[in-house]
Amino acid sequence: MKRVRLLLVVLMLFVFSGSSNALAVDLYGFGSYWDHADLDGVWGGGVGLAIPLFTEHVRLDGRAYFFEKIEMTPHHDITILPLDLGLQGHFLPNGTVDPYLLGGLSYVYVDSDRVDLDSSLGGYVGFGLDWKIGDSIVILFAEALYRFAEIDTNLGDDIDVSGFTGNVGVKLHF
Repeated sequence: MKRVRLLLVVLMLFVFSGSSNALAVDLYGFGSYWDHADLDGVWGGGVGLAIPLFTEHVRLDGRAYFFEKIEMTPHHDITILPLDLGLQGHFLPNGTVDPYLLGGLSYVYVDSDRVDLDSSLGGYVGFGLDWKIGDSIVILFAEALYRFAEIDTNLGDDIDVSGFTGNVGVKLHF
C-alpha cells in the first residue's frame, strides 16, 4: 500500500509541476478489456487525467484501471488494479480527429484472499484516436495498448499478465 501512495504522490507532483501555461486538462472515464497471457481476458473500467507538458502535443497521462474477479484457478479469483503514469504524443491536438501514441510505466497492484501475490512494476505502449464532438468539451476516444507485466506468487511460478488492452470512453477537455 505504501507503493501505491508513493506513486500517487509522484503523479500529483508531475501534474502540478509539469503543466503548461495553457492548461487544458482532460478528465476521462472508459470501459476496458484486457487479454492476459496466463489468465482469461477480463472486462473492467478506469479513470484518467491528462495535462499538457510544455506543449499541446505532449501530455502527461495518469490513469487507474479496475479489473475484478479474474479467475486464477477454478475456485479462486483475484483483483488487479494497474496504475499507469506515462506520456501521450498527439499529432493533431486541435483537430476534430487526433491520433496519438502513448507509453509509460505501470504499477500492477494485485489482491487475493487465498494466495500470496506481490504487486509489480511493468510498462505499456500503444496508440489511440480522439474524436471531438462539435464545439463541445466532449471527446470520444478509443485506444489499443500492450501491457508488459508479471505477478510474483508464492506458488513458484510467476503469472504473466502481459497482453493487449482495448479502451473506449469519453474525455472532458477543459
